[in-house]
Amino acid sequence: MKRREVLKGSAAIVLGAAVVPLANAADQTEAIKQVIRSAYDAFSDLDKQKYRTMLTDDYLLLEDGALLDIDGDIALMPSADIEYKRTDEFDFRTVKIHGDTAYAVYFLKSDSTEKKNGSRSRKYLESAILRRSGNTWKLALLHSTKVKSAALRPVSEVE
Repeated sequence: MKRREVLKGSAAIVLGAAVVPLANAADQTEAIKQVIRSAYDAFSDLDKQKYRTMLTDDYLLLEDGALLDIDGDIALMPSADIEYKRTDEFDFRTVKIHGDTAYAVYFLKSDSTEKKNGSRSRKYLESAILRRSGNTWKLALLHSTKVKSAALRPVSEVE
């Protein structure tokens, strides 16, 4: 075999190996976004059991100056008898993966309706830390800050 053929073959193997982790990183980034969306869906559906499975055992919620564990977060879930409906829109700004830990930063717009309290729309800036166990990502920490509409100006991806 000629030296040139060996070099071409080696380069193809190295470049091919470099592409696989990038595709995997993109898949993992999308998986992380989907875990966050699915957790909000479970919360909106008032599915306490499903919601709990998406959180780590040591999960923490930081919201409105409160520090809550899993039980405290689930206690915030509306009761099933109040005719609650919620829709969420996510504007992910960045997702970073470091081994079995990842974080995401995003804006969230939530519109909710309750029979008793009517409709409301809120906007948040949130950050989430997730941990991977096997092939499953779970929320370990969620930090949520309400923002005013003026604060939601266009911002490029945070690096």
